[in-house]
Amino acid sequence: MRPARIRAIAEQAQLIHHPACEAADLAAPLTPGPGLDRDDFIRYGLALRPGYDRLGRVLGQIAGLLILARLGSRFESDWPTVATVVEQARNAESELCGVTPPPAARQHHARLLGAMQATLSVVRAVGQTLPRGEGLHERLDAWTRDLQAAGRTLSGCAIEGLGLMPLDFSQACCSCATASANSSAIH
Repeated sequence: MRPARIRAIAEQAQLIHHPACEAADLAAPLTPGPGLDRDDFIRYGLALRPGYDRLGRVLGQIAGLLILARLGSRFESDWPTVATVVEQARNAESELCGVTPPPAARQHHARLLGAMQATLSVVRAVGQTLPRGEGLHERLDAWTRDLQAAGRTLSGCAIEGLGLMPLDFSQACCSCATASANSSAIH
């Protein structure tokens, strides 16, 4: 779904949902304009993209680990994939913190850093020895909520024109299959 469509839905949601509802938690779009000229906007986006993309991958990887933990009713902090996620999260933090936003993009950058910190708290927690049974499920539920919030923030900070998109399905096989099915249905 494109950010413009997400924002349109979110603006409608503010009329329907309670202000504390997660559907109303999207950031205002960042676009060039007063206080943010086109060159600063492009430089900011280019500097941000490696960390933004890496954060999206970390969110996906840790979410996948949580799914595996739910299915197996166990989580082992020494799974080799956990070490990879921890390393990638540190790299994303370094990349995002290394970006100096133009003054008009400071709030946008702060929201991304907030998503990064929420993700890091989950990443750090998965390195602990975890209880089995109900204790594990309670932790997984809390981590899932934290990751969902971080994912919403990441999506809300998307800038399609600069390629800052949490997921790009336009190149996915399922999109090709859908496009083929739709075009053959038309003919």
